[in-house]
Amino acid sequence: MIQRTVHQWRELTKEETEHLLTKHSHGRLGLCIENDPYVVPVAYRYHEGAIYFHSAKRGKKLDFIKKNNRVCFEIDEWQKAWASVICFGKASLHDDFELKKKGFELLAKQAMPEERIRSADAYIGIIDIEQTTGRCSTDYEFESTT
Repeated sequence: MIQRTVHQWRELTKEETEHLLTKHSHGRLGLCIENDPYVVPVAYRYHEGAIYFHSAKRGKKLDFIKKNNRVCFEIDEWQKAWASVICFGKASLHDDFELKKKGFELLAKQAMPEERIRSADAYIGIIDIEQTTGRCSTDYEFESTT
């Protein structure tokens, strides 16, 4: 006889999903061209309802976004309990100084020299989130925010 464990979970509230997106700094970016999926880990920052990340100016991630900017983004946490958030939206790539400055400073959590930003051979990617879903195990405990 096979025993199966029933995992109980619940939906996360908007506040809980935003807490997790703000707390973490690494996630997985899901991309697809036709029937060719691609998932890549990225460093990110969640800011004012959008996800900021960086991308080299060449490579598979860039090629996929240029051909299909519909993306999903996932973070998760596994300890004695689990929680995960998936965001759906459109990614845009930016090379103008002001958005690069904002993006790199969000990612670095500090001001950066202007010359370093201007010389960065990278885009700042911004995911405009259209939909967010999240779940956690019923025994997951959120950290106190007070």
